[in-house]
Amino acid sequence: MNTIHFIGYSAIHPSDFYFETTTAPGQYTLLLVSTPVQFLLDGQWMEYPAETAILYAPGQAICYRACRETYQNDWLRFSSDDPLVTQFPLTGIPFPVSDAAYCHNLIKLLTWEASLSSADSDLIISNLLQALFLRLRQDTARRETSAHAARLLQLHKKIYNSPHLSWNIRSMADELHLSAGYLQILYKKMFGISCMDDVIASRIRMAKEQLTYTEKPVAEIADACGYRNVEHFCRQFRQQTGLTPSAFRRGALNTLSAPAEERKETSPDISSDAVSYPKCAAPIPFINLSHYNVAGSDMPSDVLDSEGNIIPPHTDEN
Repeated sequence: MNTIHFIGYSAIHPSDFYFETTTAPGQYTLLLVSTPVQFLLDGQWMEYPAETAILYAPGQAICYRACRETYQNDWLRFSSDDPLVTQFPLTGIPFPVSDAAYCHNLIKLLTWEASLSSADSDLIISNLLQALFLRLRQDTARRETSAHAARLLQLHKKIYNSPHLSWNIRSMADELHLSAGYLQILYKKMFGISCMDDVIASRIRMAKEQLTYTEKPVAEIADACGYRNVEHFCRQFRQQTGLTPSAFRRGALNTLSAPAEERKETSPDISSDAVSYPKCAAPIPFINLSHYNVAGSDMPSDVLDSEGNIIPPHTDEN
């Protein structure tokens, strides 16, 4: 059973903001900060940078304060018996979040979905929370993340979103203000693949999609994927897939035109790596949301005024 009691995102507080409480029995509190913050840990104030998270377990003391002109965070207070939460590796200890924008958007989606109260809201919210805690669990496992992690992640996303750009090590290094050699070391350590191999993987992935789902000529696809020489594209495509682009397209078209039952057996792999997914167990009914917040304020409410704005109750919450 899982219940969200309060939830909010992009809550902004003044420089004198201070919050202290103890989590209620059976309740967890998750904070994701967007600005520097000070936590009271073992009797000492410790400053942490933006893009830090902390999960407080039931009964743990909570104490934190602003340390700049403004303090901003996302937060949720909830009860849970989900192992992703109850067996979370770190409680009461701040840790860096490698992709704070991803987690922030999940919290926003949680808030918005909770406000809809549709027939599928419980299932959607359950999946969003699981995605959030799976991602945070990954971050606790790599607490040694480099100071450049956030920029490396943005570079990785940019490569996959724009494989057609004229990528090279020097331009990547200049963008991150690193030497070319140091960039390659950091990138390989973080993603398990070199920068340029990642570029090739993203281009081949895009080429597979276009060969499968469009009628564009091979030369046009090569250009769209960042290759200025079609022979180079064909050679690299075959090195990566074992097939020429034309042979891959024929196989994909044969599969798409086959009956549904045959497609299950012969569907081509159009990703860079073949991945098998286990069957999912039936989802557990997840959220009973007693209060929610779609405005980003830390004041919980389930009442809207005539203009659709949330009317906060007369209580103080973090």
